Amino acid sequence: MFLLGGIGLFLPDPTWVCIVEFFGVESTALTDSPLAEYMLRAGLAMCFMIGVFLIALGLRPVKYAGLIPFSGLAILLLGLACAVSGVVAGMPVMWILGDSLSCLILGALILVFWKMAKPKHAAE
Repeated sequence: MFLLGGIGLFLPDPTWVCIVEFFGVESTALTDSPLAEYMLRAGLAMCFMIGVFLIALGLRPVKYAGLIPFSGLAILLLGLACAVSGVVAGMPVMWILGDSLSCLILGALILVFWKMAKPKHAAE
């Protein structure tokens, strides 16, 4: 999910218009505003870097053990922020659910698996 931002970062504007209209959002705000395009591409770059960060954590969980609970909490907070900002902005429900639920589920899973994998002697 997060790594798709790396692909979307380099898509041309007409492709974005098609994608946005497919999901039922008016595309004039995207094509008429350099600020909207900048924010879209900056958000995609951030998503891509989050994906790279999570892969690094997954490849070396012992080395980065202290960052694992932080990443789970951060993604949970991202899910809450997506839900609140989506409702306030009046985004379609499917967009809000897609963003917020996927982040909430991923963050919760990270925390659950981290807790299950923690050595018993570390808790003492």
